[in-house]
Amino acid sequence: MSDVSKLFPKIALAVKKIYGLIFFCLFYTVLSASLPGSASITVLRAENHKPLSDAIVSFIPLQEANEKVKGIQGQTNSLGVFTYNFTEPVIIKVSHLGYETIMDTVYVLSDKKYEIQWTTKEVKDVVVTGQYTPNSTQNSVYQVKVLQGDMLKAKGANNLREALQNELNIDLGQDGVFGTGIGINGISGEGVKIMVDGVPIVGRLDGKLDLSQININNIERIEIVEGPLSVMYGTDAMGGVINIITKTYQQDKINILLKGYYESSGQYNAELNTGFSFNKNQIYLSGGRYFFDGYTADHSVQRVQQWKPKEQYFADAKYIYTGNRFRVSVTGAFFREKMLDRGVPEKTLAQDGTSWTYVGGDGHYLTFRPRVATSLMCRFKDGIQLDALLAYTGFFRFSNNYVKDLVTLKEQIVADSKQQDTTRYHQIVFRPTYSMSGWKNRLNFQFGLDINQEFTQTTNLLNRKQQSGDYAAFGSVRITVVKGLAIQAAIRFSYNSRFRVPLIPSLNIRYLYKDKLTLRASYGRGYRAPSLKELYLFFFDGGTHAIHGNAELKPEDGHCINGSFNYTFNLAKKHRLEFATSAFYNRISDKIDFVRTPARISSEPDTFQYYNINRYITYGFQEEITYQWKRLKVSLSGMITHYNMNNSSNASADASLWSPDASVSANYIVPKAEIGINLIYKYTGRKPLFSVNSSIQTGARNDFHWLDASLSRNFWKDRIQLTVGGKNLLNVTNVQANNVSGVGHNVGGNSVNIGWGRTFFCSLILQFTK
Repeated sequence: MSDVSKLFPKIALAVKKIYGLIFFCLFYTVLSASLPGSASITVLRAENHKPLSDAIVSFIPLQEANEKVKGIQGQTNSLGVFTYNFTEPVIIKVSHLGYETIMDTVYVLSDKKYEIQWTTKEVKDVVVTGQYTPNSTQNSVYQVKVLQGDMLKAKGANNLREALQNELNIDLGQDGVFGTGIGINGISGEGVKIMVDGVPIVGRLDGKLDLSQININNIERIEIVEGPLSVMYGTDAMGGVINIITKTYQQDKINILLKGYYESSGQYNAELNTGFSFNKNQIYLSGGRYFFDGYTADHSVQRVQQWKPKEQYFADAKYIYTGNRFRVSVTGAFFREKMLDRGVPEKTLAQDGTSWTYVGGDGHYLTFRPRVATSLMCRFKDGIQLDALLAYTGFFRFSNNYVKDLVTLKEQIVADSKQQDTTRYHQIVFRPTYSMSGWKNRLNFQFGLDINQEFTQTTNLLNRKQQSGDYAAFGSVRITVVKGLAIQAAIRFSYNSRFRVPLIPSLNIRYLYKDKLTLRASYGRGYRAPSLKELYLFFFDGGTHAIHGNAELKPEDGHCINGSFNYTFNLAKKHRLEFATSAFYNRISDKIDFVRTPARISSEPDTFQYYNINRYITYGFQEEITYQWKRLKVSLSGMITHYNMNNSSNASADASLWSPDASVSANYIVPKAEIGINLIYKYTGRKPLFSVNSSIQTGARNDFHWLDASLSRNFWKDRIQLTVGGKNLLNVTNVQANNVSGVGHNVGGNSVNIGWGRTFFCSLILQFTK
């Protein structure tokens, strides 16, 4: 009994502890329900169960009448997680561009996990050029065209020239030594700004930025904006902007891509691209070698090739760190090209003075393009974002002329110093922008600085060294008046170390109705200061180029108006029809071009000097119809452009020309066989070639037709991609040019280089992921 009596107090004590624990749990539960807490939303991709970053998570209170409860919105981090702390019942909305939207009602604070499906609807491309934040093409106030990297691979494009070859509103010009130039809507040369991830590419020769030197081996897409973006990007952006966007995200931890390319014209390319993703870090490395053996359509002159043989090496590296609300990237790129311009064989006495031999005058051109950039994106709450870019780009070109003995193969550099040249460009860019939104995201602001410092050093430049600076502040405001109607006004204040810069305004209006109708209208003032070479160059290479600068040049001042209309019909059984109509008007005062002075001696070239032309006007109209059905996509486009130039107040002295263009593209994936068929046809109409002597003379480059075709097929679970095809199947080489004489190699013998004839190519890509 004594043992039993001792046991009861212990049992009673244990019961008290149990009741105390139960009471504590009940009290804690009630207390925790009444105090704020936190929980997490995790968003995963349904196709592979991996985190989906930058998904938008919105919380809408059920008790909308309760003013104490306010809705919030945020984005998931790189792990697909967003943390919230609501205690009131809310509706959770999860959305992401390209994915279906999920809505859920939550009554009790708790962790949630959602898997969202990739939508089967057509997804509009996401663009960043000229935007406050990444946006869809449909919501952009600018008319932006996107060329996706996968499509460029399918057509066999290796550089920017080949990527833009078939674009309707883009006209390419070729010089054997200076390379490929570009024009958009009739504005060419220095009027088109070309960038890589927002970093301008420098090193123009004769106004041309050689597009064949800009490789596109590791890019995600190319964004093309027609019309002036001078408010944001300053000089050189009067005609439009081409922005090459490199890769910034990959799902797999390791991605290795090896590509080999052969083309019957004498191209042999090899490249390696790698990507590594771990935790919040991403690393991209790429490199390769491109070799072109040269091509000529005229075999009457031995050794001389219209398209010069060249060898290119390139290497790129990129590191990205992504935090919860910020992203930092560091990029480095290097490019090297060696080009050989072989001369006509000539019979002459050998060095011994007794025997005869053959020699050729050869030009060696060695080019380097380094680029280093770092960028920061920091996203704050309530739609506030800070972006900053700091970059250096360089251009180094060493031009040397040699005399080569074609019997002994010995080379000797030409003693004349005028036939040797070293050119160095350095440009430093700093561009921070600050964006914010308010009034339920109906009112958006952006403020920024754009600082550009340029240094040029070349043998043929006045005093051999020159520099200039352009320092600007810009701001814009976008307001959504009613649903779908957005108005954006912007202005730029600039100081140039050499010229007085006017205020540069712009106005853009966009109306979107039910994702079917999009109307855009815009006005922008364009401004371009003369480049240092246009001001101070004195260039003579012995027989083909004689170009003089002009220190009295005035800046170009332009006014540009653009409008567009897009309408989409969603027909039965997945048929889709889209109409796109656009028009433009550009008026440029003091356009910088060349005035020609005929040579006094027939053995020397004509001299060309930079000169301000009083008025230059282009306007035109474009129509495009696109039809989609399941695996088929067909586009038909037509365009007509009017060019007008006048150097006096007399209207009868106008030099003008109408130019039509047209294109057809078709893409189809064969069911079961999974073979992609791509056809691209482009008709390029007559283009003006203006020449200024005592008056303006109008010449023209004749029209021509261009056709490309390719087949592509993936094998071994998409690890192997094989593409075969033909380029320039209509065998266009040189096109007749009448009644005008141009600078150097671009126009010679009354013809212009367009292509290297009909060729066939094969591209093989091996890709490994983990």
